[in-house]
Amino acid sequence: MKRILAWISVALLLGLALTACSKVTQADEDSNGQTVTLKSGETLRLKLRGNPTTGYTWHLGDFDSSVLEQSGDPAYRADTLLTGSGGTYTYEFKATGSGTVTLDFSYSRSWEEGTPPYKTFTLTVVVE
Repeated sequence: MKRILAWISVALLLGLALTACSKVTQADEDSNGQTVTLKSGETLRLKLRGNPTTGYTWHLGDFDSSVLEQSGDPAYRADTLLTGSGGTYTYEFKATGSGTVTLDFSYSRSWEEGTPPYKTFTLTVVVE
């Protein structure tokens, strides 16, 4: 009887743990110009290709942080250990309130003011 009760307890705890996990929506450069929909509490993980050794980096414009909150600084992971190789920047955002925000990124060099960005990325996020 104790064993059965122990297994039921484990199953219930596992079920609760899985329920607590929030959904993660993935987006990348193929999502440029598109719209994604999240529910409050869910996470958006955005991956953008880049190469900081060239001086270029992604710059995120202002957005309404009462709807979507950036979770820390972006992480960068190089494709290889070779100097000068490109890689991927990973941004994470958490849906905190209902509304619509547009994430506008520009890929540019910070010292080249007045020069158009090399490329841009836009993603509209609707939080229900």
